[in-house]
Amino acid sequence: MNKNIITGLISATLLLTASASVMADQGQQISSNAYKMVLVEDVPGVNALQTGHVEEGLNATLAASKYTVDDYSRNVNLCAGYVQMSNMEKAQKACSAAVKSARSLVAVPSMSVRAYAYNNRGVMKLMNHDNLGALADFKRAAKVDNSSIYKHNLARLEAALNTAQTGTL
Repeated sequence: MNKNIITGLISATLLLTASASVMADQGQQISSNAYKMVLVEDVPGVNALQTGHVEEGLNATLAASKYTVDDYSRNVNLCAGYVQMSNMEKAQKACSAAVKSARSLVAVPSMSVRAYAYNNRGVMKLMNHDNLGALADFKRAAKVDNSSIYKHNLARLEAALNTAQTGTL
């Protein structure tokens, strides 16, 4: 299972995303301040999600047969897509389903792969103004996978929380 990063800049009402590979091809730099999400490749709709055709990507992912894609991979990508669309009710359901699948399914053997679900749910929680829940999910992801993606999200949120505590926003 491969992963591709979707980078998002989170503000109160907006999530802008772009594929890391697309950004590099265009010679643009990815913002070091952005929270990062993960997509599972080889899932119907992933290319559309990566290129910003979110509704098309979600529809393709939802329409895929259960024989084409497992529930875990489907929900990881749906989580990222719904966050991109700011549909937080559906994002919460998909993100939580991905985490539940990651914990219980034998089809998800790698702890590194399980980190995808925790990371994406952490970004969703940030969008829902649940900083402590996001912090817990980022810590879980970073604990089981030494990837720079998870370390980045965790460090960025910890810095923001520390700044807020000291009153130096």
